[in-house]
Amino acid sequence: MLIFTGPAGITALAAAATAAATAVAGARTLLASVGPSHSVATLTQIPLGGNPHPVGPRLDAWCLDPLADLARIWSALPAKSPIAGDELPVIPGSDLFLAVANLRTLGAGYDLVCVDAGPPDTLLRALGVPDTFRWTMRLFLGLDRGPGRSSASVSRALVPIGLLPFPMEWTSNLQEARVRLEQLRDETVAPTRARVRYVLRADRAGLEEARVSLPALQLFGLAVEAIIAGPLLPCTDGLTPIVEEQEYVTGEAATIWKERPLLRMPATVTPSGPAELVALGARIYADTSPLPRTPLPSPVRLSGPPDPMVALDVPGLPRETLGLTLSGDELIVRAGIYRRHILLPDGLRGVTAIKAARQGETLIVRPRK
Repeated sequence: MLIFTGPAGITALAAAATAAATAVAGARTLLASVGPSHSVATLTQIPLGGNPHPVGPRLDAWCLDPLADLARIWSALPAKSPIAGDELPVIPGSDLFLAVANLRTLGAGYDLVCVDAGPPDTLLRALGVPDTFRWTMRLFLGLDRGPGRSSASVSRALVPIGLLPFPMEWTSNLQEARVRLEQLRDETVAPTRARVRYVLRADRAGLEEARVSLPALQLFGLAVEAIIAGPLLPCTDGLTPIVEEQEYVTGEAATIWKERPLLRMPATVTPSGPAELVALGARIYADTSPLPRTPLPSPVRLSGPPDPMVALDVPGLPRETLGLTLSGDELIVRAGIYRRHILLPDGLRGVTAIKAARQGETLIVRPRK
């Protein structure tokens, strides 16, 4: 699965052009949209929801309809409720997990899924939902199973389980849901299943946003394999200052993220069909294959004794936007406005002091001796 994230609208164009190029290369491809604006629907002229729609040879498209999916799931529950499915709100972040559940089924018949995930902020907030759920469970009920299991947290919970006016089965189901949500997130972002192509808006503001958003994606386990800069304007009279800024930004990006290919997406009118998407894809991937690269290492690596360590690949993250906090058996890592709660491996749990050092684009955290 290739996940495209960046400025709304531009990500859809990059995802659609890539999907068209991979279809021409022989891969049966699904172009999926899970972002809020669904610009993919405009590019391919397909409705929201339902099954994938064919848009070209070896190329289908599908757009998530979270309201319809939520109502369908609610109506399928065995317990009856006076609340109708059409009345339910979509909890922020839940649409990503609805999309993952759909793509696990829909993507089975394809070699590749190209996903327009919309702006990185939306994606990152959704990826943080399992951590928020774990923190809430730890605070109120304690954790007694799965990742983060802790008898101490159960004894310190604000609401002792024995005093809850609910059956034990209810709290047990909550614990199982928490564990499964974390597992689903980690399975989805594993580099063997997914990687990101970050769409960079080629101006100074876009570069500064990328210097936080791109490493934050890696902090949540999503490996960024390439950067697509665009849409890039041609050098013509009256556009010289804009083009000079574009060249400055792409040059800086090539230096900051030198380990990742920097692709260029030219400015174009909105493609009106598969043929124009194929042409745009050919221009983006002029001298390289649009298909995924070889498997990438996980950007989050944990190891226990004899050398307990947390290794985080955060390329390009400015030093002043990075923060580390120890909280029990969790390491809280701040990347700009984003925060990740990482369960520490054995050998680091319970330590009172840590040592952190950056080696290239990797942050290494070890116990302080």
